[in-house]
Order: sequence, then structure tokens, then C-alpha cells
Amino acid sequence: MTITAGDTAPNTNHFLTRAHPHENRHWTVLYFYPQGNNPHCVMQSRRYQALKPEFDRLSVHLHAVSIDTEEDQKSFRSLCALDFPITSDAGHHISRAYGVLETQEYEGQAVTYARRETFLINPHGHIQHHWTNVDPNTNAAEVLQHIKDLQA
Repeated sequence: MTITAGDTAPNTNHFLTRAHPHENRHWTVLYFYPQGNNPHCVMQSRRYQALKPEFDRLSVHLHAVSIDTEEDQKSFRSLCALDFPITSDAGHHISRAYGVLETQEYEGQAVTYARRETFLINPHGHIQHHWTNVDPNTNAAEVLQHIKDLQA
């Protein structure tokens, strides 16, 4: 299942640790990352954290998801000093609903992960934009600029 701009965001509030992003009628950036505590995921999350004051000023909520366990998420949150919600999707419900769950063969074993993709959800609960070729170094700045352009 591919989610595209204009689609209603999947209602995954019973799996997220906070209310469903569009229930608050704010813009929401929902980004998926493959595995915490690896350099690219750390970089991406720290970039979002560094820009969080600007997202806050624009009334944009940040929310991150990976299939890591809750224990791994706690470690990752601490490592990156994050003060926005991150959710463990160990049951793969959110990743599957957003169409980012992938399994690949690696050294003879099947490895499942959430692809690094980002969704911008508008205040009405629709996908405003979907980034699929995410560069963890520039994603936060690109998303912020996109929101600024939309709100101009």
C-alpha cells in the first residue's frame, strides 16, 4: 500500500503513545527510521531536535517511529536528547499502515525494518506530502522549509 498526498492519514492512535496526529488540528511531521542508535538515525533525529523550536513556532508536532523495542527507544531518546514523541512499533502496525515496512535478506537472514520515510500530515488529517528518498542529514531542514512555504 502506497500512501500519497491527499490520502487520509491512517488512524493509528491506539498504537501511538500520544493522540493521533490530526486530532489536535495541528500540522504533524511523522518520520520513520530503520533502527535507533545507528549513525544515520541518530543524525536525522538530532537534526529534528535542533530545529524543534522552529517547528514549535509554526505549531508543527514532531513524532518519530521505528520498529525498535520500547527499551531500545528509551536508549535512543536518551542518546539523542529528544523531547518529542518517539514510538516503538515492535508489532509493525504503524509501519504497515503507512506502507513503510520492508523485509530484506541480509547475510542469509530476513531483516525487517521501517524504511526511512517522512509524512507531513495537515491539520485536517490528510497527507500533505510524503518524502520517500530521505537523506537523514537534510530531511529535517527540507521538511521545515516545505512547511514554511505552505504557510507563507
